[in-house]
Amino acid sequence: MCHQENCNLEMNKNQQLNEIELGKIESKLDEGWNGSKIARYLRRDESCVRKEIRNFSIETAPRKNYEKRCANCSNFDNCNMKKLCDDGCFNRNCRGCFIAPQTCKEYTSVVSCIHLKGKKRVCNGCDKKYRCNKPKRIYCAVEASIKHSKNRKKSKKKEKLFEKPKLQEFLQKTGVLIKKGISPEVALRKLENDYEETVSLPTIYEYIDKQLINCTNMDLRNKLKRKPKKEKRISTDKRKHRANGRSYDDLPVEAKGTDSFGSMEMDTVEGVKGGNLLLTLLEKQTDFLFGIPIKDKKQESVVLEFDKLEATLEDSFSMLFRTVLTDNGVEFLNFDGIETGINGEKRTSLFYANPYASYQKGTIENQHRLIRFFYPKGRDFTKYKDAEINKQINKINNYPRKKLGWKSPYELMSEKIGTRLLEKLGFYYIPLDELNMKNTA
Repeated sequence: MCHQENCNLEMNKNQQLNEIELGKIESKLDEGWNGSKIARYLRRDESCVRKEIRNFSIETAPRKNYEKRCANCSNFDNCNMKKLCDDGCFNRNCRGCFIAPQTCKEYTSVVSCIHLKGKKRVCNGCDKKYRCNKPKRIYCAVEASIKHSKNRKKSKKKEKLFEKPKLQEFLQKTGVLIKKGISPEVALRKLENDYEETVSLPTIYEYIDKQLINCTNMDLRNKLKRKPKKEKRISTDKRKHRANGRSYDDLPVEAKGTDSFGSMEMDTVEGVKGGNLLLTLLEKQTDFLFGIPIKDKKQESVVLEFDKLEATLEDSFSMLFRTVLTDNGVEFLNFDGIETGINGEKRTSLFYANPYASYQKGTIENQHRLIRFFYPKGRDFTKYKDAEINKQINKINNYPRKKLGWKSPYELMSEKIGTRLLEKLGFYYIPLDELNMKNTA
């Protein structure tokens, strides 16, 4: 007998048996193999193969010359049949009579054979199979495959979408918001107050995959494979602007978290080489973002924008810009100009992250993903007016965040400095129903 160990199928755990494996089970049973041996051959769990043989075998009817006996009937223990022959028999019931089984319509034979004891569960591979008149239990791969197919149809989950019209309407409105660039989580949070029914976030993604909602995966901005994180490099750079108490290690502990208001992160977003830039400033506690167009990477341009912000915010500037954390870009190296206010007094404290450590200001790096959705890499900022750019930044500030308790950065910032100053800066409130996060440029 050939074991064919080199022909084994390599299957992952928790996978269903495929049709090839079902055929191999039948062929090996015909050769006389038991369940344990077949499991080792298929590299499957032994219980998996045993359950397959036990649950998906079929029972064949006995031959015509099979001698029926009541003791071989499955209804023997509960049989109450009387006078089946109708010939004046005085027995109390018919079971035990050698004539009654021949005329009983409820007689169901039981597969019982001394050769099926132990690990032998089916008649496959039995030498007496073709001469035996008894009912048999046979494993057939074709019949087992049909049973598996029927079971899958019965166990198929019925989608809630088709059972409740109100929930269907809720999901369609969710799809409308997603088409506007709103994330599914934010859309659910917005609409769950208007409906008694709701669904979980994974279910929404499942419905989008199955095209049961009026939106597609193309409407989801972040459904892409994320790049693996690269190994962090330890910096040994000791340049002057970080050797005078302005390195990340010198940053106050409260400014490294989000509990303290007035901790800012600063960076620039580049469109094309030699074109306009976007100076970005983010307040970490509220996630409020400033996006200011500048013409070049000169230090004077950055200092000039700080002067304009101080003039607009007045006394609120020192409260909002207590500390500023930025990278080592050449445009930020004039720390004296950034820290010194219009009146010659210190207006803020500037700190520099370590080289190759953008994770130290990861909050603003994450916000750049939203900016890049409106202005992808390679898009020239020179083609857009300042008011148009500020309009897109205002949309980002009106986008609710889970980390903010489902409030928007605009709502939190207006509680801190009031709406009057925000209006002077060009920011205003946008309801979620009117918010369109799609790239319309």
